[in-house]
Amino acid sequence: MHLNVFTECSPSPQFVGMWRAPGDATGTGYRSLDYWAAVARRLEAACVDALFFADIHGTYDVYRGSWATAVRHAVQIPSIDPVPVVAAAAMATTDLGFAVTYSTTYHQPYECARLFSTLDHLTRGRIGWNIVTSYLRSATDNGLGEYLDHDLRYDRADEYLEVVRALWERSWDDGAVVRDVDGDVFTDPSRVRAIDHRGDWFTVRGPHQCEPSPQRTPVLYQAGASGRGLAFAARHAEVVFLTMADPQGGAETVRRLRQRVADAGRDPRGVRALQGTMVMVGADRADAKRKAAQYHQLWSPEGQLAKWCGWMDVDLAAYPEDTPVDAVKNQGSQSFLGFLRGLSPERSWTIGDVRYLVSRPRRARRDAPMTLFGTAEEIADRMEQWLEVAGVDGFNLIPCSPSDGLGDICDLLIPELQRRGMFRTAYRGGETLRQRYFGPDAVSPAPVDTEASHVS
Repeated sequence: MHLNVFTECSPSPQFVGMWRAPGDATGTGYRSLDYWAAVARRLEAACVDALFFADIHGTYDVYRGSWATAVRHAVQIPSIDPVPVVAAAAMATTDLGFAVTYSTTYHQPYECARLFSTLDHLTRGRIGWNIVTSYLRSATDNGLGEYLDHDLRYDRADEYLEVVRALWERSWDDGAVVRDVDGDVFTDPSRVRAIDHRGDWFTVRGPHQCEPSPQRTPVLYQAGASGRGLAFAARHAEVVFLTMADPQGGAETVRRLRQRVADAGRDPRGVRALQGTMVMVGADRADAKRKAAQYHQLWSPEGQLAKWCGWMDVDLAAYPEDTPVDAVKNQGSQSFLGFLRGLSPERSWTIGDVRYLVSRPRRARRDAPMTLFGTAEEIADRMEQWLEVAGVDGFNLIPCSPSDGLGDICDLLIPELQRRGMFRTAYRGGETLRQRYFGPDAVSPAPVDTEASHVS
Protein backbone atom coordinates (compact mmCIF):
# COMPACT_ATOMS: atom_id res chain seq x y z
CA MET A 1 0.00 0.00 0.00
CA HIS A 2 1.13 3.53 -0.78
CA LEU A 3 0.63 6.49 1.54
CA ASN A 4 1.11 10.14 0.70
CA VAL A 5 0.42 12.93 3.17
CA PHE A 6 -1.27 16.04 1.80
CA THR A 7 -0.33 19.58 2.82
CA GLU A 8 -0.08 23.16 1.57
CA CYS A 9 2.30 26.00 2.40
CA SER A 10 -0.48 27.98 4.05
CA PRO A 11 -2.01 28.26 7.54
CA SER A 12 -5.03 26.03 6.78
CA PRO A 13 -4.20 23.10 4.50
CA GLN A 14 -7.61 21.96 3.25
CA PHE A 15 -9.66 22.48 6.45
CA VAL A 16 -10.44 26.17 6.84
CA GLY A 17 -10.30 27.28 10.47
CA MET A 18 -8.23 24.41 11.84
CA TRP A 19 -5.17 26.64 12.29
CA ARG A 20 -6.99 27.72 15.47
CA ALA A 21 -6.77 24.26 17.03
CA PRO A 22 -4.85 24.40 20.34
CA GLY A 23 -1.24 23.42 19.73
CA ASP A 24 -1.49 23.43 15.95
CA ALA A 25 1.65 24.89 14.39
CA THR A 26 0.57 25.62 10.83
CA GLY A 27 -0.42 29.27 11.45
CA THR A 28 3.22 30.29 11.62
CA GLY A 29 4.97 27.05 10.70
CA TYR A 30 3.87 27.19 7.07
CA ARG A 31 6.54 29.88 6.45
CA SER A 32 9.33 28.25 8.49
CA LEU A 33 12.02 25.93 7.14
CA ASP A 34 12.44 24.44 10.62
CA TYR A 35 8.76 23.47 10.61
CA TRP A 36 8.93 21.78 7.20
CA ALA A 37 12.20 20.01 8.01
CA ALA A 38 10.58 18.60 11.16
CA VAL A 39 7.50 17.50 9.21
CA ALA A 40 9.65 15.78 6.59
CA ARG A 41 11.78 13.97 9.17
CA ARG A 42 8.68 12.75 11.00
CA LEU A 43 7.11 11.38 7.82
CA GLU A 44 10.37 9.71 6.85
CA ALA A 45 10.57 8.02 10.25
CA ALA A 46 7.11 6.59 9.51
CA CYS A 47 8.23 5.38 6.03
CA VAL A 48 5.63 7.46 4.17
CA ASP A 49 5.93 7.40 0.38
CA ALA A 50 5.79 11.14 -0.22
CA LEU A 51 4.83 14.53 1.17
CA PHE A 52 2.37 16.04 -1.30
CA PHE A 53 2.19 19.84 -1.68
CA ALA A 54 -1.01 21.30 -3.13
CA ASP A 55 -0.89 24.87 -4.44
CA ILE A 56 -2.97 27.43 -6.33
CA HIS A 57 -2.29 30.48 -8.47
CA GLY A 58 -4.41 33.49 -7.57
CA THR A 59 -6.93 34.10 -4.79
CA TYR A 60 -10.44 32.86 -4.07
CA ASP A 61 -12.46 35.90 -5.06
CA VAL A 62 -15.59 34.36 -6.60
CA TYR A 63 -17.74 34.29 -3.43
CA ARG A 64 -19.63 37.59 -3.19
CA GLY A 65 -17.29 38.91 -5.89
CA SER A 66 -14.50 39.60 -3.40
CA TRP A 67 -11.35 38.10 -1.95
CA ALA A 68 -12.19 39.54 1.49
CA THR A 69 -13.70 36.31 2.87
CA ALA A 70 -10.72 34.23 1.70
CA VAL A 71 -8.26 36.67 3.26
CA ARG A 72 -10.22 36.87 6.52
CA HIS A 73 -10.34 33.10 7.00
CA ALA A 74 -6.94 32.14 5.52
CA VAL A 75 -8.38 30.25 2.54
CA GLN A 76 -5.03 29.39 0.94
CA ILE A 77 -3.92 32.96 1.56
CA PRO A 78 -1.41 33.83 2.82
CA SER A 79 0.69 31.13 1.19
CA ILE A 80 4.23 30.67 -0.01
CA ASP A 81 5.69 28.83 -3.00
CA PRO A 82 6.24 25.14 -2.12
CA VAL A 83 9.10 24.59 -4.57
CA PRO A 84 11.87 26.07 -2.37
CA VAL A 85 10.38 24.22 0.59
CA VAL A 86 10.81 20.89 -1.23
CA ALA A 87 14.49 21.57 -1.88
CA ALA A 88 15.07 22.48 1.77
CA ALA A 89 13.08 19.51 3.15
CA ALA A 90 15.04 17.16 0.89
CA MET A 91 18.21 18.19 2.75
CA ALA A 92 16.63 17.02 6.00
CA THR A 93 15.79 13.55 4.62
CA THR A 94 17.29 10.74 2.57
CA ASP A 95 14.31 8.59 1.48
CA LEU A 96 11.03 10.55 1.71
CA GLY A 97 9.56 11.48 -1.65
CA PHE A 98 8.03 14.84 -2.53
CA ALA A 99 5.30 15.83 -4.96
CA VAL A 100 4.69 19.47 -5.81
CA THR A 101 1.87 21.13 -7.73
CA TYR A 102 2.77 23.09 -10.86
CA SER A 103 0.40 24.60 -13.43
CA THR A 104 0.44 23.94 -17.17
CA THR A 105 -1.75 27.01 -17.71
CA TYR A 106 0.32 29.70 -16.00
CA HIS A 107 3.91 28.54 -16.65
CA GLN A 108 5.88 27.81 -19.79
CA PRO A 109 7.00 24.21 -20.48
CA TYR A 110 10.69 25.07 -20.93
CA GLU A 111 10.68 26.66 -17.48
CA CYS A 112 8.82 23.66 -16.03
CA ALA A 113 11.31 21.17 -17.49
CA ARG A 114 14.26 23.00 -15.98
CA LEU A 115 12.57 23.36 -12.57
CA PHE A 116 11.72 19.67 -12.21
CA SER A 117 15.10 18.52 -13.51
CA THR A 118 16.61 20.75 -10.82
CA LEU A 119 14.40 19.26 -8.10
CA ASP A 120 15.09 15.73 -9.32
CA HIS A 121 18.84 16.37 -9.09
CA LEU A 122 18.60 18.00 -5.66
CA THR A 123 16.39 15.26 -4.21
CA ARG A 124 18.36 12.47 -5.89
CA GLY A 125 15.32 11.24 -7.79
CA ARG A 126 12.64 11.68 -5.14
CA ILE A 127 10.41 14.21 -6.91
CA GLY A 128 6.94 14.02 -8.45
CA TRP A 129 4.93 16.63 -10.34
CA ASN A 130 1.26 17.11 -9.54
CA ILE A 131 0.00 18.36 -12.91
CA VAL A 132 -2.79 20.93 -12.66
CA THR A 133 -4.44 23.06 -15.31
CA SER A 134 -5.55 25.81 -12.82
CA TYR A 135 -9.03 27.24 -12.53
CA LEU A 136 -8.86 30.62 -10.75
CA ARG A 137 -9.61 33.60 -13.00
CA SER A 138 -7.74 35.87 -10.59
CA ALA A 139 -4.45 34.44 -11.88
CA THR A 140 -5.18 36.18 -15.17
CA ASP A 141 -5.92 39.42 -13.33
CA ASN A 142 -2.44 39.17 -11.84
CA GLY A 143 -0.76 38.80 -15.23
CA LEU A 144 0.04 35.09 -15.04
CA GLY A 145 -1.62 34.24 -18.34
CA GLU A 146 -4.87 34.00 -20.25
CA TYR A 147 -7.79 32.27 -18.53
CA LEU A 148 -8.91 29.26 -20.56
CA ASP A 149 -12.13 27.26 -20.54
CA HIS A 150 -11.99 23.83 -18.92
CA ASP A 151 -11.37 21.61 -21.94
CA LEU A 152 -9.02 24.10 -23.60
CA ARG A 153 -6.86 23.96 -20.48
CA TYR A 154 -6.45 20.23 -21.04
CA ASP A 155 -5.76 20.68 -24.75
CA ARG A 156 -2.90 22.99 -23.80
CA ALA A 157 -1.76 20.54 -21.11
CA ASP A 158 -1.57 17.66 -23.61
CA GLU A 159 0.86 19.61 -25.77
CA TYR A 160 2.67 20.88 -22.67
CA LEU A 161 3.43 17.29 -21.66
CA GLU A 162 4.67 16.55 -25.16
CA VAL A 163 7.17 19.41 -24.86
CA VAL A 164 8.51 18.69 -21.37
CA ARG A 165 8.77 14.97 -22.04
CA ALA A 166 10.81 15.69 -25.18
CA LEU A 167 13.14 17.95 -23.21
CA TRP A 168 13.56 15.42 -20.41
CA GLU A 169 13.80 12.25 -22.49
CA ARG A 170 15.16 13.14 -25.95
CA SER A 171 17.35 16.21 -25.67
CA TRP A 172 20.36 14.67 -23.90
CA ASP A 173 21.89 11.21 -24.30
CA ASP A 174 22.78 9.32 -21.14
CA GLY A 175 26.52 9.66 -21.79
CA ALA A 176 26.50 13.26 -22.99
CA VAL A 177 28.33 14.56 -19.91
CA VAL A 178 31.92 13.27 -20.21
CA ARG A 179 33.85 15.60 -17.84
CA ASP A 180 37.06 15.19 -19.85
CA VAL A 181 39.56 17.26 -17.87
CA ASP A 182 42.49 16.82 -20.25
CA GLY A 183 40.43 17.54 -23.35
CA ASP A 184 38.58 20.50 -21.79
CA VAL A 185 35.21 18.92 -22.66
CA PHE A 186 32.49 18.87 -20.03
CA THR A 187 29.67 17.77 -22.36
CA ASP A 188 29.87 16.19 -25.82
CA PRO A 189 27.75 18.55 -27.98
CA SER A 190 27.09 15.80 -30.54
CA ARG A 191 25.02 14.03 -27.86
CA VAL A 192 22.82 17.04 -27.06
CA ARG A 193 20.07 18.04 -29.47
CA ALA A 194 17.20 20.42 -30.00
CA ILE A 195 13.61 19.16 -29.87
CA ASP A 196 12.30 21.68 -32.47
CA HIS A 197 8.71 21.56 -31.22
CA ARG A 198 6.17 23.63 -33.15
CA GLY A 199 2.58 23.14 -32.09
CA ASP A 200 -0.72 24.90 -31.55
CA TRP A 201 0.31 26.29 -28.18
CA PHE A 202 4.09 26.25 -27.98
CA THR A 203 7.23 26.72 -30.04
CA VAL A 204 10.27 25.34 -28.22
CA ARG A 205 13.59 24.76 -29.93
CA GLY A 206 15.68 23.36 -27.08
CA PRO A 207 18.00 21.85 -26.13
CA HIS A 208 17.07 21.22 -22.52
CA GLN A 209 19.18 23.29 -20.15
CA CYS A 210 19.84 20.45 -17.66
CA GLU A 211 21.78 17.25 -17.94
CA PRO A 212 19.66 14.10 -17.32
CA SER A 213 18.50 13.79 -13.72
CA PRO A 214 18.11 10.49 -11.84
CA GLN A 215 14.51 9.96 -13.03
CA ARG A 216 14.70 12.20 -16.13
CA THR A 217 10.91 12.61 -15.96
CA PRO A 218 9.48 13.19 -12.46
CA VAL A 219 6.71 10.88 -11.29
CA LEU A 220 3.57 12.31 -12.92
CA TYR A 221 0.61 12.86 -10.59
CA GLN A 222 -2.83 14.06 -11.68
CA ALA A 223 -6.25 14.50 -10.05
CA GLY A 224 -8.70 15.59 -12.76
CA ALA A 225 -12.19 14.18 -12.15
CA SER A 226 -14.03 15.31 -15.29
CA GLY A 227 -14.21 13.14 -18.39
CA ARG A 228 -11.58 15.34 -20.03
CA GLY A 229 -9.43 15.21 -16.91
CA LEU A 230 -9.57 11.42 -16.75
CA ALA A 231 -8.69 11.22 -20.45
CA PHE A 232 -5.63 13.34 -19.70
CA ALA A 233 -4.73 11.13 -16.73
CA ALA A 234 -5.09 8.02 -18.89
CA ARG A 235 -2.51 9.39 -21.36
CA HIS A 236 0.03 10.80 -18.94
CA ALA A 237 -0.39 10.11 -15.22
CA GLU A 238 1.41 7.51 -13.17
CA VAL A 239 -0.33 8.32 -9.87
CA VAL A 240 -3.98 9.39 -9.99
CA PHE A 241 -5.74 10.93 -7.00
CA LEU A 242 -9.44 10.14 -6.78
CA THR A 243 -12.06 11.38 -4.33
CA MET A 244 -14.68 8.65 -4.28
CA ALA A 245 -17.81 8.53 -2.15
CA ASP A 246 -17.60 4.89 -1.03
CA PRO A 247 -15.64 1.70 -1.78
CA GLN A 248 -18.47 0.03 -3.70
CA GLY A 249 -18.99 2.93 -6.10
CA GLY A 250 -15.26 3.55 -6.15
CA ALA A 251 -14.61 0.13 -7.64
CA GLU A 252 -16.34 1.18 -10.86
CA THR A 253 -14.40 4.47 -10.96
CA VAL A 254 -11.09 2.64 -10.59
CA ARG A 255 -12.14 0.10 -13.23
CA ARG A 256 -13.00 2.89 -15.69
CA LEU A 257 -9.70 4.62 -15.03
CA ARG A 258 -7.70 1.48 -15.72
CA GLN A 259 -9.73 0.79 -18.86
CA ARG A 260 -9.04 4.31 -20.13
CA VAL A 261 -5.33 3.76 -19.49
CA ALA A 262 -5.47 0.58 -21.57
CA ASP A 263 -7.46 2.35 -24.30
CA ALA A 264 -4.71 4.99 -24.43
CA GLY A 265 -2.20 2.25 -25.24
CA ARG A 266 -0.61 2.07 -21.78
CA ASP A 267 -0.29 -0.79 -19.32
CA PRO A 268 -2.82 -0.23 -16.48
CA ARG A 269 -0.27 -1.72 -14.11
CA GLY A 270 1.77 1.44 -14.71
CA VAL A 271 -0.78 3.60 -12.89
CA ARG A 272 -1.41 3.81 -9.15
CA ALA A 273 -4.87 4.94 -7.96
CA LEU A 274 -4.95 6.69 -4.58
CA GLN A 275 -8.07 7.66 -2.64
CA GLY A 276 -7.87 11.20 -1.25
CA THR A 277 -9.42 11.38 2.20
CA MET A 278 -9.47 13.26 5.48
CA VAL A 279 -7.97 11.38 8.44
CA MET A 280 -8.82 12.03 12.09
CA VAL A 281 -7.25 9.48 14.44
CA GLY A 282 -7.98 9.15 18.14
CA ALA A 283 -5.93 7.30 20.71
CA ASP A 284 -9.27 5.79 21.84
CA ARG A 285 -12.97 6.40 21.21
CA ALA A 286 -13.15 9.24 23.73
CA ASP A 287 -10.17 10.98 22.13
CA ALA A 288 -11.69 10.57 18.67
CA LYS A 289 -14.97 12.12 19.83
CA ARG A 290 -13.08 15.01 21.42
CA LYS A 291 -11.26 15.71 18.17
CA ALA A 292 -14.49 15.52 16.18
CA ALA A 293 -16.13 18.03 18.53
CA GLN A 294 -13.18 20.40 18.12
CA TYR A 295 -13.37 20.02 14.33
CA HIS A 296 -17.03 21.08 14.36
CA GLN A 297 -16.36 23.95 16.74
CA LEU A 298 -13.52 25.44 14.66
CA TRP A 299 -15.13 24.93 11.24
CA SER A 300 -15.32 28.17 9.23
CA PRO A 301 -18.58 28.17 7.19
CA GLU A 302 -17.87 31.39 5.30
CA GLY A 303 -14.31 30.31 4.59
CA GLN A 304 -15.52 26.99 3.18
CA LEU A 305 -18.03 28.78 0.96
CA ALA A 306 -15.26 30.99 -0.39
CA LYS A 307 -13.15 27.93 -1.19
CA TRP A 308 -15.94 25.95 -2.86
CA CYS A 309 -17.07 28.94 -4.93
CA GLY A 310 -13.51 29.29 -6.18
CA TRP A 311 -13.32 25.58 -7.02
CA MET A 312 -16.63 25.67 -8.88
CA ASP A 313 -16.14 29.13 -10.43
CA VAL A 314 -19.69 29.89 -9.28
CA ASP A 315 -20.78 32.48 -6.72
CA LEU A 316 -23.30 30.55 -4.65
CA ALA A 317 -24.43 33.83 -3.06
CA ALA A 318 -25.60 35.16 -6.43
CA TYR A 319 -28.37 32.61 -7.12
CA PRO A 320 -31.76 31.84 -5.56
CA GLU A 321 -31.77 28.82 -3.27
CA ASP A 322 -33.91 26.72 -5.63
CA THR A 323 -31.66 27.16 -8.70
CA PRO A 324 -30.69 23.71 -10.11
CA VAL A 325 -26.94 23.16 -10.00
CA ASP A 326 -27.01 21.71 -13.53
CA ALA A 327 -28.39 25.04 -14.78
CA VAL A 328 -25.28 26.90 -13.65
CA LYS A 329 -22.47 26.64 -16.19
CA ASN A 330 -18.97 26.67 -14.76
CA GLN A 331 -15.46 26.36 -16.11
CA GLY A 332 -13.76 25.74 -12.78
CA SER A 333 -12.83 22.48 -11.14
CA GLN A 334 -15.45 19.90 -12.08
CA SER A 335 -14.50 17.55 -9.23
CA PHE A 336 -17.29 18.91 -7.02
CA LEU A 337 -20.06 18.18 -9.52
CA GLY A 338 -18.79 14.63 -9.79
CA PHE A 339 -18.68 14.44 -6.01
CA LEU A 340 -22.34 15.49 -5.78
CA ARG A 341 -23.39 12.88 -8.33
CA GLY A 342 -21.47 10.25 -6.39
CA LEU A 343 -23.24 11.17 -3.14
CA SER A 344 -26.70 10.86 -4.66
CA PRO A 345 -26.85 10.01 -8.39
CA GLU A 346 -30.63 10.41 -8.63
CA ARG A 347 -30.90 13.70 -6.75
CA SER A 348 -31.44 17.04 -8.47
CA TRP A 349 -29.13 19.28 -6.48
CA THR A 350 -29.98 22.95 -5.98
CA ILE A 351 -27.79 25.91 -5.08
CA GLY A 352 -29.37 25.89 -1.63
CA ASP A 353 -28.43 22.23 -1.16
CA VAL A 354 -24.84 22.97 -2.11
CA ARG A 355 -24.59 26.01 0.19
CA TYR A 356 -25.87 23.89 3.07
CA LEU A 357 -23.53 21.02 2.25
CA VAL A 358 -20.30 22.97 1.90
CA SER A 359 -20.86 25.38 4.78
CA ARG A 360 -21.25 22.61 7.36
CA PRO A 361 -18.63 20.06 8.36
CA ARG A 362 -19.40 16.47 7.45
CA ARG A 363 -20.24 14.43 10.49
CA ALA A 364 -17.26 12.45 11.74
CA ARG A 365 -18.32 8.87 12.35
CA ARG A 366 -16.69 5.48 12.10
CA ASP A 367 -18.64 4.36 9.01
CA ALA A 368 -18.48 7.69 7.15
CA PRO A 369 -17.72 6.86 3.50
CA MET A 370 -15.71 9.99 2.68
CA THR A 371 -13.52 10.20 5.79
CA LEU A 372 -11.26 8.00 7.87
CA PHE A 373 -12.31 8.68 11.45
CA GLY A 374 -11.96 6.77 14.70
CA THR A 375 -9.27 4.79 16.44
CA ALA A 376 -6.29 3.48 14.51
CA GLU A 377 -7.85 0.01 14.50
CA GLU A 378 -11.17 1.29 13.11
CA ILE A 379 -9.47 3.35 10.42
CA ALA A 380 -7.23 0.46 9.39
CA ASP A 381 -10.36 -1.68 8.95
CA ARG A 382 -11.83 0.96 6.63
CA MET A 383 -8.60 1.22 4.67
CA GLU A 384 -8.57 -2.54 4.15
CA GLN A 385 -12.11 -2.26 2.76
CA TRP A 386 -11.03 0.43 0.28
CA LEU A 387 -8.11 -1.68 -0.86
CA GLU A 388 -10.13 -4.87 -1.25
CA VAL A 389 -13.44 -3.53 -2.57
CA ALA A 390 -12.47 -0.43 -4.57
CA GLY A 391 -9.12 -1.77 -5.74
CA VAL A 392 -7.18 1.38 -4.88
CA ASP A 393 -3.41 1.16 -4.41
CA GLY A 394 -3.26 3.47 -1.41
CA PHE A 395 -4.25 6.85 -0.03
CA ASN A 396 -3.49 10.53 -0.13
CA LEU A 397 -4.10 11.30 3.55
CA ILE A 398 -5.26 14.77 4.61
CA PRO A 399 -4.51 15.14 8.34
CA CYS A 400 -7.00 16.92 10.57
CA SER A 401 -5.91 18.99 12.39
CA PRO A 402 -2.97 19.86 10.12
CA SER A 403 0.03 19.41 12.41
CA ASP A 404 -1.33 17.35 15.33
CA GLY A 405 -3.21 15.20 12.84
CA LEU A 406 0.01 14.51 10.99
CA GLY A 407 1.52 13.26 14.23
CA ASP A 408 -1.48 11.01 14.82
CA ILE A 409 -0.99 9.45 11.38
CA CYS A 410 2.66 8.73 12.13
CA ASP A 411 2.32 7.70 15.78
CA LEU A 412 -1.06 5.92 15.86
CA LEU A 413 -2.27 4.88 12.41
CA ILE A 414 0.89 3.78 10.60
CA PRO A 415 2.08 1.51 13.47
CA GLU A 416 -1.31 -0.25 13.29
CA LEU A 417 -0.98 -0.66 9.51
CA GLN A 418 2.53 -2.01 9.98
CA ARG A 419 1.32 -4.42 12.66
CA ARG A 420 -1.17 -5.82 10.13
CA GLY A 421 1.47 -6.13 7.43
CA MET A 422 -0.27 -3.53 5.25
CA PHE A 423 2.58 -1.01 5.14
CA ARG A 424 6.36 -1.06 4.98
CA THR A 425 8.49 -0.86 8.11
CA ALA A 426 11.58 0.36 6.24
CA TYR A 427 12.50 1.92 2.92
CA ARG A 428 14.50 -0.10 0.41
CA GLY A 429 17.12 2.63 0.44
CA GLY A 430 18.59 4.52 -2.49
CA GLU A 431 15.47 4.13 -4.65
CA THR A 432 13.87 6.84 -6.73
CA LEU A 433 10.26 7.80 -6.14
CA ARG A 434 9.26 5.97 -9.34
CA GLN A 435 11.02 2.82 -8.12
CA ARG A 436 9.09 3.07 -4.85
CA TYR A 437 5.83 2.99 -6.77
CA PHE A 438 6.74 0.54 -9.53
CA GLY A 439 9.76 -1.49 -8.45
CA PRO A 440 13.54 -1.39 -8.89
CA ASP A 441 13.44 -1.74 -12.68
CA ALA A 442 10.95 1.11 -13.21
CA VAL A 443 11.70 3.62 -15.95
CA SER A 444 9.86 6.69 -17.18
CA PRO A 445 6.68 5.76 -19.07
CA ALA A 446 6.77 6.11 -22.83
CA PRO A 447 4.82 9.10 -24.18
CA VAL A 448 1.48 8.24 -25.78
CA ASP A 449 -0.18 9.61 -28.88
CA THR A 450 -1.56 12.99 -27.92
CA GLU A 451 -3.47 13.13 -31.20
CA ALA A 452 -5.88 10.47 -29.91
CA SER A 453 -9.48 11.62 -29.70
CA HIS A 454 -10.40 13.50 -26.53
CA VAL A 455 -12.93 11.95 -24.17
CA SER A 456 -15.35 14.45 -22.66
